[in-house]
Amino acid sequence: METSDPKPDNELLLEAFNTFSEASLQLEKAYNDLQEHTRALDLELTETNEKLKHSLIEQERTSLQLRGVLDAMTTGILELDLEGMVQTINPSARKMFNVAEPKGHYQEMGLPKPIVEFVYNCIESTLPRVPNREMSVVVDGEQMDLDVSFTLVRPKGGGIMSVLILLNDITLINRLQSQAKRNVRLAAMGEMAAELAHEIRNPLGSIKLFAGLLEKDLEGRESGELAGQISHGVQILESIVANILTFSANVDPRREPIAVADLLTESLPLFELERNRKKIHLDFHPPETELTIMGDTHLLKQVILNLCNNAIKAMEPSGRLQIRAKARDEFAEIVIADNGKGIPEEQLPKIFDPFFTTFQGGTGLGLSVVNQIIEKHEGAIDFSSTVGEGTTVIVSLPAAGGEVVI
Repeated sequence: METSDPKPDNELLLEAFNTFSEASLQLEKAYNDLQEHTRALDLELTETNEKLKHSLIEQERTSLQLRGVLDAMTTGILELDLEGMVQTINPSARKMFNVAEPKGHYQEMGLPKPIVEFVYNCIESTLPRVPNREMSVVVDGEQMDLDVSFTLVRPKGGGIMSVLILLNDITLINRLQSQAKRNVRLAAMGEMAAELAHEIRNPLGSIKLFAGLLEKDLEGRESGELAGQISHGVQILESIVANILTFSANVDPRREPIAVADLLTESLPLFELERNRKKIHLDFHPPETELTIMGDTHLLKQVILNLCNNAIKAMEPSGRLQIRAKARDEFAEIVIADNGKGIPEEQLPKIFDPFFTTFQGGTGLGLSVVNQIIEKHEGAIDFSSTVGEGTTVIVSLPAAGGEVVI
């Protein structure tokens, strides 16, 4: 068997060189392809990163916008997960209940009991949920009327993600509605009282004239004293008639900007003599921020004087009178509280009625006039009282320009 001669070294070297060249070309081509693919991946990654960055910026912007909306809302918002853990509480809700921004269970927040019971019914109770409820709560010793509702937050995939509790402060709305109903009733009573006063005034003038003549004719006699008592009784009736006509008159306030702090400070000397006589302690807390209303200084001082005099009359010596003011929404709120004998609950609806009084010897027109002045200032007045503990009066007056200056 014949064997081929081995190739010369130079041919083998050439073949090896050609094979290496081909491999190098393939390797270079593969390297170039890899670089191209890497550049494409880099470009795709860069685009993806840009999109992700843009998406994160949009999410942050949306989150900030939502946070801004939540912070600006006057409605209190409380967001809870299904375990009752607090996720969000906006500034209005924190202000309502005077709480910080907690991260914990709703039962550990110190919320008023009616709110806790409402939340429990929404999350944990097996009873049917009540979607909306009006309730009164006490926070820091002050009563607040709330309209409370809830809504379930559902993701697109279904199920329930969290629960939103919505809290609306309707205290002022309720006061203004009560004021409006009271004004309608008192207006009718005022018209009737005015007609009676005019009917009484004419014969009263004749009685006064004849009693005076009779007193002169009987001067020096024992029966002359009886005629004098008739004249004195006529004077009392004339005073009552004059008060009725004053109550029935149309009060027309001369409005001007009034700083609430100045109004209260200038009213203090008006009842100082009576307060000192009974040694009543005064706690005076003017508003911490600038608070201005539009009103008639003279008439509003009359309101403060009347309410403070009533408070002083209701207290035993060494009692405590508290006067404070603060802003509530678009209103200035003036609070006058005493620790006197209080007013029975069944008498509270009557206290603004003409001729109704809880004080011996009173005419029963003071609070009627006060109510009329507050009504003419487009405000509201509200009483709360507990027998044996005292009475709190809240006067709400619109802030100047419809907004509170802070």
